[in-house]
Amino acid sequence: MRLGYACVNLSLGGKMRSLRLATLRERGLAYLQALVDENLALLVAILRWNLAQGISVFRISSDLVPLGSHPEVALEQIRFDPARVAEVRQLARAGRMRLSMHPGQYTLISADGPVWKSSYRDLCYHAEVMERLGLEGDIILHGGGVYGDRAATLRRILTHIDELPESVRRRLRLENDERCWSVSQLLPICEASGLPLVVDNLHHTLNGGAETPLERLPWERILTTWGRLRPKLHYAEQDPGKRPGAHSEYINADRFRAFLTAVPWSDYDVMLECKAKDLALLRLRQELGLIAAGPLPGAGEGSDHQG
Repeated sequence: MRLGYACVNLSLGGKMRSLRLATLRERGLAYLQALVDENLALLVAILRWNLAQGISVFRISSDLVPLGSHPEVALEQIRFDPARVAEVRQLARAGRMRLSMHPGQYTLISADGPVWKSSYRDLCYHAEVMERLGLEGDIILHGGGVYGDRAATLRRILTHIDELPESVRRRLRLENDERCWSVSQLLPICEASGLPLVVDNLHHTLNGGAETPLERLPWERILTTWGRLRPKLHYAEQDPGKRPGAHSEYINADRFRAFLTAVPWSDYDVMLECKAKDLALLRLRQELGLIAAGPLPGAGEGSDHQG
């Protein structure tokens, strides 16, 4: 079992630079290119730090190319510095890293019309970033909405999956959410489409957990959706002072142990989704008694296969 964190490294400080459309129109492509250069340099620094800490699971921010999927941004005009790309690839190989991306809430595979067109473009952007970086990895996506007709939406999701370019489809994984698509509702879509299913424990607690406790999920069927790829789960805890689904700062080690007990797998990755990012991962690892890159007692050794 390997632990990962998402997008921001608090130990290093700094975060990916974003960009408003008005600023892009005012300052032009040269300014956008400068931000991409800065963001790519930060990604390299984070991966170096992760390698030194024995952390091999990380989510790359969608802001690597600010406004990268916007119609006014011609991605082919954006340059990725070859030396930094080479270092990303070298670090990923050296650390047997699993690097992923997670499009935002407005990328909806369940939508139709203009929303689907923009979602399609955004998914292609994420795949293009990974292609340029020489990574396979994961593109994680929620099921989206239901739009008053779950059966029709399910069919539309399957149609949209078929429409995606192969570069997107082979990286795409679907994740249950806290409102519309539970594990039990998403699993048939994954089985029909051949896409892996990422189980998020907090989303399951809010949507489906009352009917099916985590330990009683159809784990064997879920594992089968991953085929030969190494499976991946998301772990988060509720912030008690915020709306349902809001993530906590840190992870409670006893709750995490209970989560691991409920999952009957021996060899998988866990993305921690919490506000304290790498700091939470380091603390949890220490509280669990894990060495930098070692497995939990009784767990299988890590796989070289990305997914």
